[in-house]
Amino acid sequence: MTSPPAVDRHLLRQAAQLLARLEAADASDTDHADCERWREQSDAHRRAWALAEQLRQQFDAVPAGVGPALRERAGIGTVSRGRRRALRMLTGVVLAAPAGWLASRLPWHAWSADFHTATGERHDVLLADGTQITLGSASAVNVGFDAGVRRIHLLSGEIMVRPADHSRDATNPQSERLRPAALLVQTAEGVVEALGTQFSVRQQNGFTRVAAFRGGAQLSPAASDGVLLMQDQSSTFTRTGVAAPRPLDAREAMWTRGLLYANRMPVADLVAELARYRHGILRYAADVAGLRVSGIYQLTDTDATLALLQRTYPLRLRSITPYWTVVEAR
Repeated sequence: MTSPPAVDRHLLRQAAQLLARLEAADASDTDHADCERWREQSDAHRRAWALAEQLRQQFDAVPAGVGPALRERAGIGTVSRGRRRALRMLTGVVLAAPAGWLASRLPWHAWSADFHTATGERHDVLLADGTQITLGSASAVNVGFDAGVRRIHLLSGEIMVRPADHSRDATNPQSERLRPAALLVQTAEGVVEALGTQFSVRQQNGFTRVAAFRGGAQLSPAASDGVLLMQDQSSTFTRTGVAAPRPLDAREAMWTRGLLYANRMPVADLVAELARYRHGILRYAADVAGLRVSGIYQLTDTDATLALLQRTYPLRLRSITPYWTVVEAR
């Protein structure tokens, strides 16, 4: 198997600057369209964009002295300055860091997020109104309460949300005051409104995936009409549209317990899931991408899962470096 093509450092810097534009509070539809046109110019542009987003989403380490400054909570203005500084640093890192370090996964959003996880971690959060959030690997969220609306801004990764339900809590005199008029999850592509009691949202490269486990959810792309997602359905949406809903297996929620449910899942998809929970680079060879596997696999110990796959299916693992593993045909 050949090594992946190198990423042009000049294009990577441009991608980092474009991501900074999109992160700005006043980013417009025109900004998003400009970025999309830039990304689609060539395969080299797409590779640079993908690596810049990987750097944005999965920082494992923070340079010395940066974290405390960015975690200051002196007010909204301070947080905004911190985020701008983090974005400038991303561009600086692209210029100064060795290529190998650039390929490592470094979730810079976590520097200034209210709640975050590193690669391989999960974390449960209880919000002030009683809403529960489980953050998956390399995930980050900001949370705010404004005009009776609870807003969760998903910066990267995946969350499971269990909105608080005070409607039947007659013993709590504060329930009406605490209960928000709506619970919204903001992503890069639009807004998800909770209509039930359990749903997940994942921020992916250019689109958002939503799964409704208990009750429905309203999907509202930034530049298109909204669509109602019913219980036991999943869907994806971009800024301009929503894909047709698909049936949802409730066992997909097992990731909140550190497990991955696979039902005839292509190796390509399984490896992509494991890679989100693993330090270093995990890839697959083209000739095994479509091989389908089934089972319940550990996300908390990806080495054990890969070893199990190797024993169960005609697969083998090849390590290019200690941090670069390829799943290929045996």
